[in-house]
Amino acid sequence: MICARRVALDGVQLDQANSAIVISGIESGEGKTSLSAVILAGGSGQRLTARHRDTLDITVSFAINVKKSNLSGRASALEDANEWAARAINGAWLTVNYKTNRRIWVVLAQAPGEGNLWDYTKNFQIVFRAYGVPYWEEIEASSTAELSAGTLKTGTITVSGNADTVADLVLTNESENAVNTCTVTVDGNSFNFDSLGLAVGESLVISHENDGILKIQILETDEDYRDAMSKRLPTSADDLNCRTGTRNISFTSDYSCSMTVSCKGRYL
Repeated sequence: MICARRVALDGVQLDQANSAIVISGIESGEGKTSLSAVILAGGSGQRLTARHRDTLDITVSFAINVKKSNLSGRASALEDANEWAARAINGAWLTVNYKTNRRIWVVLAQAPGEGNLWDYTKNFQIVFRAYGVPYWEEIEASSTAELSAGTLKTGTITVSGNADTVADLVLTNESENAVNTCTVTVDGNSFNFDSLGLAVGESLVISHENDGILKIQILETDEDYRDAMSKRLPTSADDLNCRTGTRNISFTSDYSCSMTVSCKGRYL
């Protein structure tokens, strides 16, 4: 049977948890948004200064296709649905079949619970909530750019999506000396590093956890990582935030490096 609506957590489909589960709806909310404003000088009104999306809910509705006399069958299907939803208690990637190359990191906000098993027409609901990154994000980055080896390089990257995102990057030491100072910049946001100790062939890797938390590490030649967060100077930006469209990227370093930048487009 071809299902019009399919939803998965970390690649595991809900309708495969039990053959009696029939997905009746998948609703992505508008998202809870906070607005910041300042009072206009010399008059009435306020000027909007920032708009921030706080959370986004995804609601999955389903029915249980079991004969109304078969209470144990409905109970079994509901237990399987609860077990499937529990995959997201500590967070999971949620995907749907109608959004190509997109996913969203969610936690379980409301399980279907036991429900009324006597009501064979009942629709059950599971609510997932996105906190750290309340957007649909690309699974594989469609925006990438490379800057060749040198001590000063500039270029551009064209970022997809319709919401601000963050940049991941890899800066590799291409010289015969240890790189200690460098600055990487994406869309006007810079990270400044000192006493980096980036040895020949090593790479500075800036990435983000599933929930959007920043990671700064050095990839050693033997495929091990060491933390480099403390090497970022206080003058640095909070993160490499990047708007959609064509944006400037650059780096400077005391010895020759190359840099690859990627952005995963985010969608409302």
